[in-house]
Amino acid sequence: MSLWKRVLVERRAIVVPLLTALALNIVAFGLAVIPLSRGVTADETRATDVTLALAEANRMMRIAGDTRTSEERAGQQLQTFYADVLPDSLSAARTMLFLELNKLAAETGVRFQSGAYELEDLDDSSLTRFSTEVSLTGEYAGIRRFQYLLETSEHFFVVEGVKLASSGRLQGPQSAGGGLEIVLSVVTYYNRSTTGAAQ
Repeated sequence: MSLWKRVLVERRAIVVPLLTALALNIVAFGLAVIPLSRGVTADETRATDVTLALAEANRMMRIAGDTRTSEERAGQQLQTFYADVLPDSLSAARTMLFLELNKLAAETGVRFQSGAYELEDLDDSSLTRFSTEVSLTGEYAGIRRFQYLLETSEHFFVVEGVKLASSGRLQGPQSAGGGLEIVLSVVTYYNRSTTGAAQ
């Protein structure tokens, strides 16, 4: 008889309860501890997910706050632009444009002639678009400088188009010096809300 069999037979009163307790422990471990450990793991995963969701919500809240601040700042800057940069009437816009054209023509040695102007009220805005075509006559360098100074003026002007005048090169004394005639489409805006209507 082997040693293990002899121990089992002689110490049956001790071995059988120990083996039974071991089997019960294995069953209890399988039925209670493993599901509980899986529950703990699931709870830890949920806690991690909640922490990540909270961090994302905090990030989105910061972005929303920054966006609101940016929108408020943009709104204030737009109001400043409307009040301090744009003219408040058609007559003010027209005067501002023609004073600037005269000043720049004197600085650059260019002659100008303006044509009829057009007005267009912008939808969902208190602004009116004021556009005109300006015919420039002079040397190429002077015309380029005139256009640059107009676009970088402290007043708000947009050059929307540049084209060679229909006559092309000038005739007579100007042609010998390389003079050109260019037509600029110039646009500015005025804020009609301050006066209620175009003057």
